[in-house]
Amino acid sequence: MTTAPWIQVEPSLRMRSEPRQGLQLTLFVPPHEVPQAVRGEFDKQLKKFVIEIRYLDDEDFKRETMDDTVCLRIGKNSRRLLGIELDTANLNVAQVQFQLKEVEEEIKRAVTKFLQKDQAQEERENYALAIKAIESKGEQLLNRSILAPAL
Repeated sequence: MTTAPWIQVEPSLRMRSEPRQGLQLTLFVPPHEVPQAVRGEFDKQLKKFVIEIRYLDDEDFKRETMDDTVCLRIGKNSRRLLGIELDTANLNVAQVQFQLKEVEEEIKRAVTKFLQKDQAQEERENYALAIKAIESKGEQLLNRSILAPAL
C-alpha cells in the first residue's frame, strides 16, 4: 500500500497506571495488544488516506465501513484495529492544509460507533491504545498530504 516510513510508538503505551485500594499500580498490557508503530499515506488505488497500525504479529483484515468517510480495518482473528481508511473527498478539510483535530475526531467517532456493536472489554482497551498511538504521532503521521494528489 505505502512507502511511508513506520513511526515508532512510545513504550509508555505499553503500561498504564491505575489506582487500587489506595495504591497506584502500574499494569503492563500484553505486548501483542499494543501498537508498535503507525504510518499514513494517500493510497492512489483506493483514493483514500490510509493509516496503518502495526503490532508484533501480522494479520489479514476485513473492512468495516462506518459511513461515507471512514472505513476501519479490523483483524480477522484478533479484531484489533489494524487501520483506518479516510475518504478525503468526503472530509471537511481545507484544500491546502487539513485540520489534524478534525481528522482525529472523525477517527474517534468512527471507532466509538464500531465499539457500540457489543465488543468485549479487552477489545475496547486495544482500540483505546490504537487511538492513543495515532494521537501521539498525529502530526508526523498526517504530515504527509492527506489530500489526493493533483491530477
